[in-house]
Amino acid sequence: MPCELCNAFENEKSRIIYSDAHVFVVPILHPIKDGHVMIIPIRHAENMKDLTAEEARAFMTAANLAMDAVKKEYGVTPMFLVNGWEYRSQPHLHAHVLPSKTNLRGLYAASEGVVGKIEASVEELTITADRIRVHFSYES
Repeated sequence: MPCELCNAFENEKSRIIYSDAHVFVVPILHPIKDGHVMIIPIRHAENMKDLTAEEARAFMTAANLAMDAVKKEYGVTPMFLVNGWEYRSQPHLHAHVLPSKTNLRGLYAASEGVVGKIEASVEELTITADRIRVHFSYES
């Protein structure tokens, strides 16, 4: 299946808010709300780890610029989110920036029907750390 986002840089010139040699920022075609934009690498990459160091730096620079611009325009601190790989609609890495009147806890609590904050003991946190630590690896 062809990647729609690979052609977006060339096909969506009128919507581009910002671009450099590695990334571009555009309003999303189907926004959750006004001010919802995406940061997209120009070269096809499916995961953050697929980016070169220079592309990753450009991706984060564009994210910071988008967050600053959205905050100035909408008066609220935006969220910056990268969808989990299995939940996104495109196989091309992209991040979302959108104005938000809540924080990440509020977003997840509302969408997943959980409390926004639980008390965890040091022992419980250590178990969580141990469970995740065994999967931590860096592949260059």
